[in-house]
Amino acid sequence: FPTVLEEQAWQESVPRKSQEEELRFLRRKFQEERSPPPASVIVSRLLIGRQVNLEPYKTLKQKTELLDEAIASGNGDAILHVVLFLNRTLKRKIVYQLFQSRPEAVCHYTNYLSTRLQVPECVDLWTMLGKQHEAAMLQYKLAVTTSNVDLKRRKLSKVHSDYFLQPGASVFHARFLTNQLNLLEWQLTESLVDKTVLESLYHVCQKHKWTDNKSPAPGNPYNFAKLYEISPSQFEWIVLNERARSKAWKDLDGLFEKKTFIKSTFCIHIPLDRVILRLHQLEAPVAVLNTFLAKIDDAQKRLNLARKVGATRTVIDCLVGLKDKSELLVLRNSLQEGTPERFYADNCLESLQNSKWKADSIKVSIKK
Repeated sequence: FPTVLEEQAWQESVPRKSQEEELRFLRRKFQEERSPPPASVIVSRLLIGRQVNLEPYKTLKQKTELLDEAIASGNGDAILHVVLFLNRTLKRKIVYQLFQSRPEAVCHYTNYLSTRLQVPECVDLWTMLGKQHEAAMLQYKLAVTTSNVDLKRRKLSKVHSDYFLQPGASVFHARFLTNQLNLLEWQLTESLVDKTVLESLYHVCQKHKWTDNKSPAPGNPYNFAKLYEISPSQFEWIVLNERARSKAWKDLDGLFEKKTFIKSTFCIHIPLDRVILRLHQLEAPVAVLNTFLAKIDDAQKRLNLARKVGATRTVIDCLVGLKDKSELLVLRNSLQEGTPERFYADNCLESLQNSKWKADSIKVSIKK
């Protein structure tokens, strides 16, 4: 930064009312135009928000010093101020050459262009600097925000062919954009424009006949999930919610079954406690809750969750497994007489009592 003496020497003063002061001011301005102050002085003025005149800086060397000084200050406004001046007074090719080794200037200038929606200029800059990926992503962002569906489809197709089908393009992004275009085409036929892929999956689940899960048609939720790379946990959660809202409880039996040549095994990618709480929230029958509760290995965790969702039969089973007769008796007394749950609790208490009697008999026999 300039010293106090340097700043005082070049400081702009507001013209005074007297003719002498105004004359001194005009002389100083004339002197600055003939011999502009150092770049450090100009940048320091920019940093404190003062107006500056960059026109006296004519040579490429002077302009380069201005840019480097602004970058060294780290102030985005100062950098952008100088960059806009260079862009206005230098050939584009020379400006791009300066940008090659000055990424800070590129960053602030491209942000400026993007904010002002000067996309073609920004794309040209990225392309000239060899930043094909940045140019592609900018074009992509512009395309996806287009409200007109046909125009959006054309723009996405152009980005796909211009960038992601070229040698060296990202395979991941190319596949992603291909899937997005295919999804958009499908959504047009289903009147689901601007829906996410998971919302589209929900729609597919609603229309699918769940007795035919092996169908190769795109309307099969399993095929849809595979085509658009939906994760198993996302797939299970969407199907669970859709089937539960449709009260199609029987369809849940096969959702979490993984079939092999020998037998079917229970396989789930969502935390079981979250599934059970969600089913309870969607008013699933107690029998359905009991089925999922039975899949929890930890007896204490199963007991706590069963109490939370009101699955009395599972609570009784857990207490029997834990041999907690006192708690089971309290629960039995709280149940209404004549109900299936009360009858089941009575039977379990009797079984516990018989088991205890048999165990005591065995101990007596051993002692004898």
